[in-house]
Amino acid sequence: MYCLTVKVSRYKLSVYFHNSNMFPPLKKTFENLGLSEKQIAVLSVLLENGGSMLVTSIGKAAKLNRTTTYDILRELVAKGLASQVKKDGAFRYQSIAPESLPAYVERQREILEESKKEIAELIPQIKLLRSKGRSVPKVQFFEGVEGVRQAYEDILENNPEKFLRGITGMDAVYSNLDETWLEYFLKKRTRLGIRCVDLAPETEGGKRSKADDERFIRTTKFLPPQYNFEGDISIYSNKVAIFSYDRENPVGIIIEDDAIAYMMKQFFDFASSVAK
Repeated sequence: MYCLTVKVSRYKLSVYFHNSNMFPPLKKTFENLGLSEKQIAVLSVLLENGGSMLVTSIGKAAKLNRTTTYDILRELVAKGLASQVKKDGAFRYQSIAPESLPAYVERQREILEESKKEIAELIPQIKLLRSKGRSVPKVQFFEGVEGVRQAYEDILENNPEKFLRGITGMDAVYSNLDETWLEYFLKKRTRLGIRCVDLAPETEGGKRSKADDERFIRTTKFLPPQYNFEGDISIYSNKVAIFSYDRENPVGIIIEDDAIAYMMKQFFDFASSVAK
């Protein structure tokens, strides 16, 4: 069915025909690309007219009000299916050239294919979240002396297992940490009944710490002395805390996640089984 549209302006009369029904295979293609019925109606008018058109003329031909037509035109421009130009103080719109449609469809196919690959890569993570019924790992960052001390308090206050696995550079502990605070922490852990197994390099600091094992319900096992470091990894409950004992800017990170904590516990238990 063909319709006649007549446009009258102050200086000229414009007459053009348009087909009110888009060629069915082309309409189906645009439906498959996700275009709405109204978007297809507006695009049909633009394609069949071939030239630039005012919003009012497009709306009348597509049987849509001006506001709806304007919104749809903006959507089509954003999708790359139409373009706009300002002429004589008014915006005019026209479709992309018909010969450009195959390339447009191909670009959309490539975008969809890339999205398909991205979603496929995310499926294992989505399944993990659904199976665990939980959110992504919670990470807290602590900076400075007071921040690090606050992080260590979490080991004492949020440790329902009453057990601590530690990998500690004891030389750095004795040289970089305040001994009064260290004594406070060890006594409080002992008072709370939190047992500890600690892996430490077999250095002077490590030997000094091992001498106090019985006093602080701790078992120290030695790593080769060449693997010394200035920090600590504390594994407890469903958390892993990592500390750097940098004298100028000590930092701490607490990761709360069942899977990560379990993995680190497995790693620690293996290392403990071969340590001296």
